[in-house]
Amino acid sequence: ELGVVHEEIRNTLRNNMMNSFQKENLLSLQFSQGKYILTGEESLKNCKPCSVVGVFLDQEFDRLSFFDVEEKHLLKSLSLEFSGNLYPFFSPGSDGKWLGVRPV
Repeated sequence: ELGVVHEEIRNTLRNNMMNSFQKENLLSLQFSQGKYILTGEESLKNCKPCSVVGVFLDQEFDRLSFFDVEEKHLLKSLSLEFSGNLYPFFSPGSDGKWLGVRPV
């Protein structure tokens, strides 16, 4: 799972004051059971698994986009409804597979 999280939630998590949080406080894309799922939405249709997912935060137009880097294909773009600072968020899951961050 990867996306962005609001500053307040990030600070709370960093201070270990919370083990979990409401999904409304983040915008994320999760790959589970062979499907991509956006926070608060149904699974994405016609999206095959990809090995590199890109995340683009456009603060000028208040949009967050997820895309398949290798295929240069947009997976989904969302409108941001948060105000204030946003920070990267990712959770590697529990399947033991490698998860890394690539430079842009």
